[in-house]
Amino acid sequence: MADTFNMAADQVIGSAVNFINQTRIQKLKEELIRIFENETSSIRKQDQNFLDAMAEVKKIYDFLASDGHILGSPLTKHGEIAEKVEVHIRNAFDKLEGTHSTATFDGVGRTAPEDYRINGIKVQLKFINGINNNLAHVLKHLDQYPEFGRDGSLYQIPKDTYDAIQKILNGNPPAGLSRRTVEKIIEKVAEIEKRTGKSFSEVVKPSISKYSEVQKGVVKKTIKNYEKDLASKNEQKKAAIHKNADQSRQEAEQRGKSSVQEGIKAGLIGALMGGGLSIGLSIYKKYREGKSIFQFDENDWKDIGIDFAKGGIKGGVTGFSIYGLTNYTNMGAPMASAFVSTAFGVLKLSNDYNDGKINMDEFIVQGQIICAEAGIVALGAAAGQTLIPIPVIGSLIGSFATSTFMSLTKRYLTDSEREISAKLQEIYNEAINNIQTEYQKIVKAILQEYNRLGTITKMAFDFQCNAILRFEQSQKLANEYGVRTKRILTTVSEIDDYFLK
Repeated sequence: MADTFNMAADQVIGSAVNFINQTRIQKLKEELIRIFENETSSIRKQDQNFLDAMAEVKKIYDFLASDGHILGSPLTKHGEIAEKVEVHIRNAFDKLEGTHSTATFDGVGRTAPEDYRINGIKVQLKFINGINNNLAHVLKHLDQYPEFGRDGSLYQIPKDTYDAIQKILNGNPPAGLSRRTVEKIIEKVAEIEKRTGKSFSEVVKPSISKYSEVQKGVVKKTIKNYEKDLASKNEQKKAAIHKNADQSRQEAEQRGKSSVQEGIKAGLIGALMGGGLSIGLSIYKKYREGKSIFQFDENDWKDIGIDFAKGGIKGGVTGFSIYGLTNYTNMGAPMASAFVSTAFGVLKLSNDYNDGKINMDEFIVQGQIICAEAGIVALGAAAGQTLIPIPVIGSLIGSFATSTFMSLTKRYLTDSEREISAKLQEIYNEAINNIQTEYQKIVKAILQEYNRLGTITKMAFDFQCNAILRFEQSQKLANEYGVRTKRILTTVSEIDDYFLK
């Protein structure tokens, strides 16, 4: 009875360890689904951002479709073109980032002091050929509008013009400019600062484009270059999303792995359960002896305490062992529990044999009983009988018990015990021969099917495998388990619709 109780107790501990494993696996599964959903959502959002950015670029093409409405002469139309490029390209990059547009023509008349607004600030764009000419137009505008440049509004000039002025102000003028030209530029910069009461860099800002880039003959090429920049940056952002998701998956899988800490937890739970079950058995034994719990004396409680300690130690070792077997081998919790139970039983039996307390025949018989009971408990816990014809069960358990006993005796007995090994091999062969040919075929088919499904299942959930291969195997697995075809997800779009609807 004690051996059967121990095996049943080990199965209870095995169930607890299995719960720990399943909880960890379920948590990992939920985390991976969350990461996948976030990744898919982020990619979709980024793709939409790119489409929104391209919509801004299209506004420039629409504007350029007919130049009849563009202000100015053929020599000055580039001014309004520069405005459209500045606003819409700036907004395109804002849209790509998923932020609100910062530049707008809304509320601005075509002949207003400002050409557009950026973050609510009034901006006048001056795209004039020549640095001195450009600064002269800024000064002229300051004369026309006394508040402009002083109230927070500002000017934008071609990017290359602004860069050249900064080099001049830093004492490193670009090649090709005469000394007189440089002096005039410095004078005009000083005049702008005098009239506005602010530094040049506060009042005047660079445009995103150079003067030559917005001329009618080349502006479409300029826009194409901006499109390439937007597309490249969009791919970089999507790659970063995938990279972050992969990193999150790796971190989640690392957290989802079995660990020594969790193994210790399983051991502690096993110790508590083993000790608790031992107390129950100890009290039951004394009850069978005619003692009520209210009649226990000091010695009785000492016995119970000793049983609790023994059960706790064994339960702790059992819990830790089952945790190791289920996480570092392919053994399921029921079989792992039975294996641990058997290992404990055979170890005790081997010690008795080595100490001369039992002879060889007793060792073999009792060993088979221990291993057979382990097999029965394991099959019962796993409901294995439902897959095996009833007449075959006895021979199967016999072969299982003898095979297990042979493997364990090699650990606990010396190599000199050849007589025992030979006897066990003889019993094993007899058990196998007792299984009729037709049942052997059934058993073989069952094992082949188990291995096949096991391989598909392993590949379907092996995160080291290629994602496409895992996807294909998961579809096969669904088919094998009878899932209706119309309920099986077969494409990425179907997965998106299912998880994101």
